[in-house]
Amino acid sequence: MGKILIIDDDKMFGQTLAAVVKRMGHDAVIAFNMKEGLDTARSDVFDVVLLDVGLPEGSGLCLLPQIKELPSCPEVIIITGCGDPDGAELAIKTGAWDYIEKTGSTKKMMLPWCAP
Repeated sequence: MGKILIIDDDKMFGQTLAAVVKRMGHDAVIAFNMKEGLDTARSDVFDVVLLDVGLPEGSGLCLLPQIKELPSCPEVIIITGCGDPDGAELAIKTGAWDYIEKTGSTKKMMLPWCAP
């Protein structure tokens, strides 16, 4: 069982994603903005961080280096509502484990990286 941090300003999406993560047997914590996300990531140990690109304060990609430097060194998966090949390339080069687009189905979105 892993511990997953979800950083996404869309409360409904974050809560739905957390519910799916919990059904898969993992612990899930949600943060709804960049500051809360970074503070939460620094205050606990996470195996995976699901990080939204489009946050009100700026691009979630700006948090990526800080999250990757944490002692727990969580894997970071970038999630976005609008795919951008340049953004995906930048995310992977900056240390993201994967870059996936939000879909109508959170289960479908999570299949590539999390087995039930």
